[in-house]
Amino acid sequence: MASPAPRSPRSAPERLENLIERSIAWLRSPRSRRPASRSGSSPDPQTVIPVRVDLVGGDGDAGGGQGRGKSPPITTQASAHPFASELSTTSRGAATQEWRFSQPVMLRKSRRPSTVLVWTAVGTLTAVAVWVTVAPLSETIAVQGKLEPTSNVKEVKSPVAGQVEAVLVKEGQTVRQGQALLRFDLRQARSRLASAESIRQRLLNEISVARATLGEESARASLSQNQRRQIDDRGLELQSRLDAARQELRKSETRLAGYRESLITYADIAQRYQQLVTTGAVSELQLLEARNKAQELRSQVAQEEEEISRLRSQLVNTGSGTDVELRTSIEANLRQISELEGQIREAKLQIQYGTLVAPSDGLVFDISVGRGSVVGAGDPDPVVKVVPQDALQARVYLPNTSIGFVRVGQAAELSISTYPAADFGYVPAEVVRIGSDALTAEEQTRVLGTKAEGLYFPAVLRLKRQTIPLRESSVPLQAGMTLTADLHLRERRVISLLTGLFEDQRRNLERLRL
Repeated sequence: MASPAPRSPRSAPERLENLIERSIAWLRSPRSRRPASRSGSSPDPQTVIPVRVDLVGGDGDAGGGQGRGKSPPITTQASAHPFASELSTTSRGAATQEWRFSQPVMLRKSRRPSTVLVWTAVGTLTAVAVWVTVAPLSETIAVQGKLEPTSNVKEVKSPVAGQVEAVLVKEGQTVRQGQALLRFDLRQARSRLASAESIRQRLLNEISVARATLGEESARASLSQNQRRQIDDRGLELQSRLDAARQELRKSETRLAGYRESLITYADIAQRYQQLVTTGAVSELQLLEARNKAQELRSQVAQEEEEISRLRSQLVNTGSGTDVELRTSIEANLRQISELEGQIREAKLQIQYGTLVAPSDGLVFDISVGRGSVVGAGDPDPVVKVVPQDALQARVYLPNTSIGFVRVGQAAELSISTYPAADFGYVPAEVVRIGSDALTAEEQTRVLGTKAEGLYFPAVLRLKRQTIPLRESSVPLQAGMTLTADLHLRERRVISLLTGLFEDQRRNLERLRL
């Protein structure tokens, strides 16, 4: 028997294929699979399939001219069978042997599908490695914001106090500059104005009459006939008072003269009684009565002298006292007129601003009053706001981690919350201004609504269109709409993301060691 032909060493692809096949076989049935030996003593159960072939037919068919029950020897040809090289190793005897139909035949699977699978996997991994290394990846940030007018919102405040009679506009209504927004109830203001003006005119007339009475010719020239008559009546009244004072003075002087004469008489009587008492012609009682009478007359003379002094002073002060009274009246009237003029100005101002108008063209919003509401003068809270109808801009807030990659002139895409980008598309925009300082904690809470972590910088984006296109028309954007802005920060390689993760983990470990 000839010795078997020596097997040539397997190449690297064959060894790799064999390894993959054995791995697949082991994964399919770990308990029933065994790795194939490199010596080739037993064929791989996954690649070699034993079959039994039985010949069906007569003796003549089986022999084929070689005798009954005999089978001609079959010589394997390397060029005639794809597994010739493998079959040559199944027997350690001769390269050829007699073949009979009663013997088992070993069929081996083709390795071509496994080879294709291996090279496909290798090519895929290579392509993925190249893509990870060289493929660019855009880094984009989405920030929240809202639309606002380019110019500031106009706040309409009431300069005077009053009660709202009617609100003439509705929330969201478009108004023109000078259009009436609301109207105050002016009935009380008009009544106060009429009353104050009437009182002021009366006081002015009294002042004019008083000055004319004091002798001011300029004041007398401007008097009316009725006022001059008043002055004449006042003069007659003054003269009557002077005459009455003189008459009282004369009466008092007459009484004083009578008292003095009576005093002289009783004083003389008392003196004579004194002489007669010594001779016994008059009793002492009569002397005492004469003395008492004289004393009473002295008291009456003193009282009358005081009355005469008072009457003379009154007579002297009647004219001058009238002047003082007139001047005092003038000063009091002037003070009252000053107060009335303040009331008149307030009433006129309330009437002037009885109707509040729009300061510019725009949309009305944030109406804080209604019919019957009372508004105070100089109230810091506006009664209504007007958003100017000019170009809108988007105000967004950039986190501190991304502010370094945003530049003025950088493009952005806006998705309006009212009109989602999936249905209406993005609105193109451009960065026109970036805040130089981050928001304070109070501002951050006010504008973002929540206590977000980190610092945020305000930025302004200019919209490249002010409408949202529809099928047959377009809808204008409105101030106050919320939005999401997508800003492209930079280009990165995919592999840099992976290496960045490992680098971050390494840094964290170093910090832990420290």
